[in-house]
Amino acid sequence: RERRFIGHNPAGAAMIVALLLSMAGTAWTGWLMAEPERAALLPTIVAPAFADDDDGERGESRGEGAVEEVHEALANLMLALVVLHLGGVALASLRHRENLARAMVTGLKRPAEPGDVA
Repeated sequence: RERRFIGHNPAGAAMIVALLLSMAGTAWTGWLMAEPERAALLPTIVAPAFADDDDGERGESRGEGAVEEVHEALANLMLALVVLHLGGVALASLRHRENLARAMVTGLKRPAEPGDVA
């Protein structure tokens, strides 16, 4: 029988950090997309090519398309992390015979037993 953690296990702690980073990145790139001029704050890796489109309008502003791609990737990553988190909670709940979803809402878990990691 594996040891039970009273707080977050190491995988849960890593998941929290990953979720927070992906959410912060998604929010930041969304903020950049709200005003296209903000994308000019990003460093230029490749000089933009401002060629005229067929309809005569100028192409996307500097970095706008790249920011949108990063935003979409981060949002999809966050969705995948949420699914993994839910799976991990369900697995840990079954293995330890403890309702972790309820513990997340109430903040209460059963008392520590010998061999539990505090």
